[in-house]
Amino acid sequence: MAPSHNTISDQLEWIAVDWGTSNLRLWAMDGAGAILARRDSDLGLNKITDGGFEAVLRDLVAPWIADANGGTTAGIPVVICGMAGAKQGWCEAPYASLPARPSSLAGGAVQPALSKTGLAVYILPGLKQVDDPDVMRGEETQLVGFMADNPDFTGWVCLPGTHSKWAHIASGGITAFRTYMSGEVFALLSQQSILRHSMQGDEDAEVFDKAVKDVAGASGDLLHRLFTIRAGGLVGATDGASGAAQLSGYIIGSEIADIVARLAKGDSIALIGDGKLAARYRQALSTHDFDAAIIDAEAATLGGLRRAYAFLVK
Repeated sequence: MAPSHNTISDQLEWIAVDWGTSNLRLWAMDGAGAILARRDSDLGLNKITDGGFEAVLRDLVAPWIADANGGTTAGIPVVICGMAGAKQGWCEAPYASLPARPSSLAGGAVQPALSKTGLAVYILPGLKQVDDPDVMRGEETQLVGFMADNPDFTGWVCLPGTHSKWAHIASGGITAFRTYMSGEVFALLSQQSILRHSMQGDEDAEVFDKAVKDVAGASGDLLHRLFTIRAGGLVGATDGASGAAQLSGYIIGSEIADIVARLAKGDSIALIGDGKLAARYRQALSTHDFDAAIIDAEAATLGGLRRAYAFLVK
């Protein structure tokens, strides 16, 4: 049974927020870092106009803080990761540079000017890479949460998504990362290219595995292999019933092959994600003999926000 609002107000110590492009998630937290309550909203960055971030935040947390701190909301910390810190967001939190450690990321937090008192808002920065240009916002907080639970990890951590991120972690810090437009490319090819006529059989695990193995050597013929999805059905080389699984295997497989080629001796691979997509990446990694357990994305996000709160407030 969820705590009543009065119980939440009595125990509320701070608020954790993951503010994405399309959605945001909020958690009421007690002093020990336990979750008292949560809220989900579709008021992500893309739906907020005229600088309405503060109003959205206050409306969503109002039931939690009405009676907090003996009837006053003064000074309740709110720690936010994600797109609220983008240039087009609430208040720009400039990208931190590599190599990045949890303390340097938390130290880059900014505090937006508020029209009303009652909250102490901290917006965490994203992360940038200059030599091989790349950026991330939000995923770095998940990586901090992962590092808190896996302090001795060395290797690459995968965060699947529309733009999948792979980050290299060593000695408790983020040393490099790479973004792959795999999800976006799959959507474009499956919906707007000639391959849209061959997008059946997304659940065919055998076809997916074969496609991953076909590109495992990173031979550079991905663009040719993509066309064979359509041509194979036309000439009778395939039954044309599993094109979606084949396309997914080629795209995810080429991404993973690039990372595998970059592994140093002793490197491991970890996977942060949820649902079908994370399971698909785990399946692809197994063809390279990696048994990557799936780490819950929300747990990693909260782990990173807890660590930032401890640095900023405690």
